[in-house]
Amino acid sequence: MNFNFLTDSLLKTAALSLGAALILGACGGDKPAQLAQNAVEGRTIYETSTDHALGNAEATITLVEYASVTCPHCANWSATVFPDLRAKYIDTGKVRYVFREFPTHSLSNAGHLLANCAPEDKFFDVLHVQFMRMQEINTSSDIRGEFLKLAKSAGMNEAAFDACMVNETEIARLEAIRIGGENAGVTGTPTFFINGKKAPSGTFEIEDFDKIFAEMLGEPIPDAPAKSETTDH
Repeated sequence: MNFNFLTDSLLKTAALSLGAALILGACGGDKPAQLAQNAVEGRTIYETSTDHALGNAEATITLVEYASVTCPHCANWSATVFPDLRAKYIDTGKVRYVFREFPTHSLSNAGHLLANCAPEDKFFDVLHVQFMRMQEINTSSDIRGEFLKLAKSAGMNEAAFDACMVNETEIARLEAIRIGGENAGVTGTPTFFINGKKAPSGTFEIEDFDKIFAEMLGEPIPDAPAKSETTDH
C-alpha cells in the first residue's frame, strides 16, 4: 500500500529550517537545576512549552511517556494500564503525565500530526481512538479516509486535515521530539521517564509504577489486586 504521508527528507528539511535543534535539550535528560531555569509557567520543570500533559502541574512526580500510535505495546498500555494509573495518580494530583510522540514511520507521523492539529481538548481523545482502532486503520484500503473521518470527529474539515498533513511547523516539532528522545536513550516504545530519569527496563504494569511512586511519595506500596481463582467442577 502506497500511502506515504511524509518523506524522511521533508521531515529533516523542516526540522532544520525551523531550528528544531534548539528544543532538543528540553526533550531529553537535562539536570533539574538546568531545567528549572527554563521552566514554563503552568508546567513542571520536566516539560516543554509544546508538551501535551494531564494532571497537576505542581505534582511531585512527572511521568513522561514516549509512544507511537502504531505501536501495539503502547496501545496495550493505554488500554490496560493507563486507566488505573490515571485514577490512582493523575486524577488525585500526585502525578503529572506528559505524552511525547515517538513516530516510527509515515503512518505514525500522520497519526501524531492529526492529534496535534486537533483542538487541544481533543488531543488525548484522538490518540485514544487511534490506539483502539490501530489494526483497523493500519489494514484499511483507504487509510486517508480513516484519518479524515477521525479528523472530522475532532471538529476538523477536509481542508484543515489536508493542511495538517503538510504543516511544516508540526512536522519539525515531531522530528525534534523524536531526535530528543533518541538522545535521551529512547530505543523503543513505550519508554517512560520519571522526573527526568529513564524508568528501569521492563517498567510497564501498574504494579511497577506503584512501587516506584510509593517510594517517591513516601507511601506504602499498594497491594496487588488479587487474582481470581478457578475451581474445577
